[in-house]
Amino acid sequence: MTDPVTSQFMVFLYTILTGALAGLVYDIYAGFGYVFRLRKAGILVGDLIFWLVMTPLVYALLLHYNQGEVRFFVLLGLGGGAALYFYLFRDRVRVLVIRIIQLVIRFLRFIARVIIWLAAAVVFPFRLVYTIVSFPFRLTGQVLGKTGPWLAALIKRLVPAPVKRFYRRLVDRWIKIISKLGRGK
Repeated sequence: MTDPVTSQFMVFLYTILTGALAGLVYDIYAGFGYVFRLRKAGILVGDLIFWLVMTPLVYALLLHYNQGEVRFFVLLGLGGGAALYFYLFRDRVRVLVIRIIQLVIRFLRFIARVIIWLAAAVVFPFRLVYTIVSFPFRLTGQVLGKTGPWLAALIKRLVPAPVKRFYRRLVDRWIKIISKLGRGK
C-alpha cells in the first residue's frame, strides 16, 4: 500500500522539479531578451520558441515519470515548482544568466577579432606583392589617362585613310561574326 503513495509522491516531486526547470528556461529566455533588447516582434518570436521548447519537454518528462497522466497534483506540482523557483532563485539566476550571455558575446567578439586579424596577417603578403606588381601599371594608366585624348587625336591624324577604312571593315566583320555566334545559343 505504500508503493502507490511513494510513487505518487515521487511523481509530485518530479513535477515540482519540472516546474522549476520551466522557470529556469524562462529566465534564460528573459536573459536573452534583456541582453538583446527584444521589441514586440522579438518578444512574440521568443515566446513562441519558449513554448515550442517547453511543451514537448514537459510532455516528455510527464510521459517518462507519470505515463502521461495529468492529474490535479501534477498541475499543482508544475505550478508550485515554478512559483518556488521564482520565489527562491529568480533574481540571482537571471543576473547570472545575463552575465554569462554577455561573457559569451564578448568571447565571440574576441574570437571574431582574432580571426579577422589572422586573416589580415595571412593576406598581407599577397596584398603587398599585388601592390608592388600593379604599381607600374597604375602609374602608366594615370599618365595615359591624362595624355590619352591628345595621343588619340595625334594617331587619328597620322594614320592614313586606307588603313582607317580597313580597320573599320575588320571591326564590322568581327561584330557580325560575334553576333551570329551569340544568336546560335
